[in-house]
Amino acid sequence: MSKVILSMMLIFSFNLYSQTTPPAFAASSSPMKKTLVSVKYFNQMMGNVHQNASRFSQVMTTISCNHPVKVMKETSADGKEFVFYGDNNWNLVTVGPYDGFIMSAYLSDKKNECFEEEYSKFFDGLELEITDLYYWARLYDQYTQGKSKVNQ
Repeated sequence: MSKVILSMMLIFSFNLYSQTTPPAFAASSSPMKKTLVSVKYFNQMMGNVHQNASRFSQVMTTISCNHPVKVMKETSADGKEFVFYGDNNWNLVTVGPYDGFIMSAYLSDKKNECFEEEYSKFFDGLELEITDLYYWARLYDQYTQGKSKVNQ
């Protein structure tokens, strides 16, 4: 008898759980539509477009300073916007054929003064291969910018 009661409780609890699925899960299963928000420019010497909103995620492509980037937003079929990624520090972007993520701090509304443009002869003299650019950009992903919290 106790096994019957236990199995009935499990069945009822499963039915209650399946009926109260949070809307966030229901929205994530609907098809997403991407629309253009703006065009911004990459403001660092080099960087990466990531697969996810994390600096540790796989790299889709490497870009350099002043590379134009299409900032996108996602909306679900019911019109709800999903524009915040990784604590609002990341933007969903399209760069060439790739859709990925770039940190918001690395994008600006206007073109920047870039080292490789200002000192192009020096930069070209380095004769960097594409793999070198990739590894320097990966290293830059790990570099943390900001004010120090160490007491001086």
